[in-house]
Amino acid sequence: MFTYIPPQYKTVNRQRRLVFDGQAYPSVSTILAATKPEADRLALQRWRKRVGYAQAQQISTQACRRGTSIHTAINLFLAGQDLPDDVIDNPYWHSIKPILESVWEVHLLESAVYHAEQGYAGRLDCLGTWQGELCLFDWKTASKPKKLAWISDYCLQVTAYTAAVNHLYGVQIERALIAIALEDRAAQIFLLDADDLSHYWAQFLLRLRLWQQQQV
Repeated sequence: MFTYIPPQYKTVNRQRRLVFDGQAYPSVSTILAATKPEADRLALQRWRKRVGYAQAQQISTQACRRGTSIHTAINLFLAGQDLPDDVIDNPYWHSIKPILESVWEVHLLESAVYHAEQGYAGRLDCLGTWQGELCLFDWKTASKPKKLAWISDYCLQVTAYTAAVNHLYGVQIERALIAIALEDRAAQIFLLDADDLSHYWAQFLLRLRLWQQQQV
């Protein structure tokens, strides 16, 4: 039923777009970054000023490397392949591994998806079966636990991917799971049900329309 789609990119107006059947689509991450609420932008600026711009850049770089390393290990594990030796001593890996062990069937890993009707695309982390139902997974890492109110863009991202899968394959996924690996404790789980996905889908469409207006 599900077919892995390798992501293909092209540059349009100095922005990277995903390409499907010759049509270029903006990514979910591009849309969310360009339409981030002003309060969130100001909060990020205040944090950079408080810790110092050099230190802020170092923290961001380390977080990016940490996330890439864990994502690589997750994909190898879910694909049934050998893990890198350095993962054994990685506390973030041990934080999230129990969740990975509960994914009974993997349908897609790092596959590109798109929503031709709404005009956006993305690259999902994992589509699998969890507790007997189709579920879209998104893997994150963090230096400290998060509150739901802090991760609204994560929720919008995974909702947009879920809607794209539904549209592309003619299914109806009603569960999405965001798992955040932590250094010193078990990973956090944020499970979105059908009502949550409906709520965040309406919010994502508003952000998408705002992005489209910005392009005019």
